[in-house]
Amino acid sequence: MGRHSLADRMAETVVMERIVAKAHDPGGTLHEPRAPELDGRAARRNTVVMLGSRLAVASMGWAGSMIVARALAPDDFGKFSFVFGLLGLLSVVTDLGVGRVVLAKLVECNPWEVSYVTTAFIALRGFLGLLGYALAVGYVLLLGYSSDVVRATMIAGLVVVIATPNNALAVMYQSRLRMASVAVAETFGQLAQLIATIAAVLWNPVLLVLVVPAVINEIVGAGILIRGVRAGKAGPLPAARAQLWRWREMLVEAIPLSIGFALLTVLSKIDVLMLGRMDTFDSVGLYTVGYKFADLLSMVSSTVVGPVTTLLVATWPARSDEFRRRTREAAMLLAVLGATAAAAFWTSADGVLSLLYGERFAEAADASRLLVLGSALSMLTELGLMVLIATGRHRVYPWVALAALAANVGANLVLIPRMSFQGAALATVLTEAVLLVAIWIVVARTVRIGRLFPFAQTVAIAMLGVAVAVWMSLFADRYDLPWPVTAVLAAVCVLAGTHILPITGGLGLVGLVKSR
Repeated sequence: MGRHSLADRMAETVVMERIVAKAHDPGGTLHEPRAPELDGRAARRNTVVMLGSRLAVASMGWAGSMIVARALAPDDFGKFSFVFGLLGLLSVVTDLGVGRVVLAKLVECNPWEVSYVTTAFIALRGFLGLLGYALAVGYVLLLGYSSDVVRATMIAGLVVVIATPNNALAVMYQSRLRMASVAVAETFGQLAQLIATIAAVLWNPVLLVLVVPAVINEIVGAGILIRGVRAGKAGPLPAARAQLWRWREMLVEAIPLSIGFALLTVLSKIDVLMLGRMDTFDSVGLYTVGYKFADLLSMVSSTVVGPVTTLLVATWPARSDEFRRRTREAAMLLAVLGATAAAAFWTSADGVLSLLYGERFAEAADASRLLVLGSALSMLTELGLMVLIATGRHRVYPWVALAALAANVGANLVLIPRMSFQGAALATVLTEAVLLVAIWIVVARTVRIGRLFPFAQTVAIAMLGVAVAVWMSLFADRYDLPWPVTAVLAAVCVLAGTHILPITGGLGLVGLVKSR
C-alpha cells in the first residue's frame, strides 16, 4: 500500500549519510568523488525531492484507504487490512538489509564490477520476493483462513513479487543520488493506484477487486524505473549474466546489520496479525485506521532525525560538546512536535475519524489516540537509535528490540482477549514506552557523554501536552466546540507553552528549528 515502516526510514537515513560520507576521509580531507553527483548539495536536493514525493504518496494513499474503508463492509475491510499487514511483515524476509550492503559496492566499484553486482542483486531480490510470496500464501493456507482471505493474499501478494526487485532498481538510483527518478516512480505509481481504486469502487467494490490497485502501483513504478535504468540514469547497465556466487557475500554481510531492523519491523506489524487471529476482522479494520495518523507523525520524525544524523556523525567523537548539544536540541524538538500532535489529535480523534472514514470508525477513536501517543514516543526512540548508529554502538540494539518484541507479544496475548483492538493499542503504547526507556539506558551506558538526553525538559514538555489535552477536552465538552477548533487550540497552547515557559532551556520552538 506504499506505507514505509520506521525501519525503512531509518535504513534510508543511514544509507544516505554513508553515500555523502564517501567523498570524505575520516580526517575531513576531501577526496575526488566516485561520481559528480555525490556531494552535499545533491544529497539535500534528493532529500527535498523524496520528502515532497512521500507527502504526495501519503496523501494519495490516505485518500485511497478512506475510499476503500467506506466501500467495503466492516469485515471485508478488516480482511483487506490484515492481508496488507501480513505483506508488510514480510519485509523481514524480502529485505534482509542487503541493499545497505550492496550500496557501498555500487558507489565504490568500477563500472564493470557494478554491472555484475547489480545483476546479482536484482536476481537475489527477485528470489526473496518469490520466497516472501510463498510464505504469505502458505501462512494463510496453513492457519486455515477463509477462502476469500487466501485469494486476496494470492492477488495482493504479487506486490511483494514486483516490489522486492523494484527495490534493487531504487538502490541503483540511490547509489548515484538520482532519487528524483525514484520519487517520480513512487508518485505516479501511487496515482495509478488511486485512480484504479476509484474505478474499482465505481465498477465492483469487492475485496478481491480492491486489492488489485496495489499491484498496479508496483507495475507502474517498475516500468518507470526500468526505463530510466535502460537510459543509463542509474549507472552502468546490469550485466547479462547473474553471478549467483555473490549472494553469499551479500547475505553474510547484511544479515547481522539487519537483525535489529527486522525485529523492529516485526514489532510494528505483529499486533495486526495477532488481532486477526485472536479477534474479528472488523476489529483489525478499526485498529489499522489509527496507524494512518501514527504514520504521519513517524514521517515527521524521520524528516527531523535525518539531518540530525549527519550532524552527529560529523561531530563524533572529536566534538563531544557539540554532539551533546545537537542531541539535546533534537530530543526537545521531537518532544515538542510529539506533544503537539498528540494533544491536538487527542481532542479531535472522534470528529476526524467520523469525517474521513465514516461514523462507524468513531468507535476506534480511543485506540487511534493510543497509537498516535505510541508514535510520539517512538520519535525519541528513533533518535536514540541514530545516536547509537552515529557512535558505532548499535550492535546491542537487536537485543533491546528482541526484548521489546517479546514484551509486546506477551501484552497482546493478555490484552487482546480482554479488550479487543483497544488492548492491542494499549500494548503498543506500553511497548513503545519500554523501548524508549531501554534505548536511552543503552545510550547512557555505552556513549560516555553526560547529560545527553534532556530528561527534565522532556518530562516537562510531556506534562504540558497532557495538561493541554485534558483541559481542552473538558473545555470542548463544556462549550460544545467543534473538533477543528479544539485541535487548533490544543496545538497552539502546547507550542505557546514551550515558547513562553522555561522548559527548553531558553529555546522556543523557533529557536530549536533555527539551531538545526
